[in-house]
Amino acid sequence: MGEHRMQWNDSVLIDQIVAGVKTATVRPLEWSEGLDSCNTPIRCGAVYTVYDADRTPRCRIRITALELCTWGAIPDALWQRDPAADGSVSLEAFRGDHDHYFGWPSDDYEFLAIYFEPVSR
Repeated sequence: MGEHRMQWNDSVLIDQIVAGVKTATVRPLEWSEGLDSCNTPIRCGAVYTVYDADRTPRCRIRITALELCTWGAIPDALWQRDPAADGSVSLEAFRGDHDHYFGWPSDDYEFLAIYFEPVSR
């Protein structure tokens, strides 16, 4: 199998990964099997190269856990490990940062939480 890849369009979020502050992220369920060449299928235990919007590799992470979540019951571990772009860490900040991303979801909206650890920076 080829290289596992994830892409973030916001370099601030990648900077948080490199700094060791961000150790979780989210994806719509329909993206779990891959989106494009820079967003390959999500697999627990796999090491991913993280690319920025310009498709430049920035760091590598290892996925340590996957969790099916609903918007109405966001786990504490998720919002604590996935700070807002401005660095805020709270459930409200998490919701504020992801409302638009998920299209203003209802409480029963399901999404994938991805927990990871840095492999190299």
